[in-house]
Amino acid sequence: MGEGKRYPTIYDVAERANVSIGTVSKALNTPAGVAEPTRRRVLDAVAELNFVPKAAATSRARKGVGRIGVFAPFSSFESFHQRLNGVLLATSTAASAIEVVVFDVESAAESARALESLPSLRSLDGLIIMSVPFGEKPAAAMRRARMPVVLVDLEGHGFPSVTTDDKTGGALAADRLITTGRRHLAFLGHSQVQQDHLSASLRRFDGFSQRVADHGVDLPPSRVLLVPRGFDATVAGIEALLRDQPDIDGIFAHTDELAAIAQLAVRAAGRRVPEDVAVIGFDDGSTAVAADLTTVRQELRESGRWAAATLLNLLADPDRVTPSLTLPVSLVRRGSA
Repeated sequence: MGEGKRYPTIYDVAERANVSIGTVSKALNTPAGVAEPTRRRVLDAVAELNFVPKAAATSRARKGVGRIGVFAPFSSFESFHQRLNGVLLATSTAASAIEVVVFDVESAAESARALESLPSLRSLDGLIIMSVPFGEKPAAAMRRARMPVVLVDLEGHGFPSVTTDDKTGGALAADRLITTGRRHLAFLGHSQVQQDHLSASLRRFDGFSQRVADHGVDLPPSRVLLVPRGFDATVAGIEALLRDQPDIDGIFAHTDELAAIAQLAVRAAGRRVPEDVAVIGFDDGSTAVAADLTTVRQELRESGRWAAATLLNLLADPDRVTPSLTLPVSLVRRGSA
């Protein structure tokens, strides 16, 4: 009898990349702790050898259980909890058992490294990526591994995606503020770390600023505030904006969380909401209800449900052609505007 096929091992990868096996393990499992040139050599060696980690090979031998990953900034934004609920709803009614693995990410740089490493681990059957931009290298790694991928609140790289009509949402906010007599408007959004994509914050600003201009209302750069994530920085930024621009009478915020903080800052400045300053948010999650916010509603749970259902269809039929989807938005009126 001939010898069985020999599969590449971690030792082969280490030899090809000229590193230790410990470095190979770190590059795959905790890529943020490995220098970029070294990590690149390891990933190239993994791709060249078609290496499958032993633990992943064992898990792939499981019968009747699929394993999908959901990659999103869960700890940064409440909205992703609703999207995850939609994913769980879709997988709970699937014909076969599905295990959902959640990856919580914060920095864009960290997420790009992790996304490039994930396909090499071969521990997932498919992946949902929510609102985390990534470049061509991670996308190429996913395609090489033939990993089905669905994007949420993100587009590109030829993967099917579900997005929200952010520009229309911004226009709805502008219409509401202006038709209620507001003329000195401000926009509150998040600063963007990666500049090679159009974030949801910028898409909403585009729709808002274009509609404001259509109404013949001025929106100077001094009234566009992009803040880093974090409560204290946001409060300080809004307080400075209200102090420097005391005639502001309407604020559109990129998220409900930002809008709720804006309400606090407006009231702390001795002004009333909505009598003196109207505030509109975006999402319509529990924060909007609790803070009595007028907001732009997006179908958060439906976006997660669609993404999971689409991914399950791709797992069943990898050659299936799936058109991307843009979900509509609507304005929900409450007490803030």
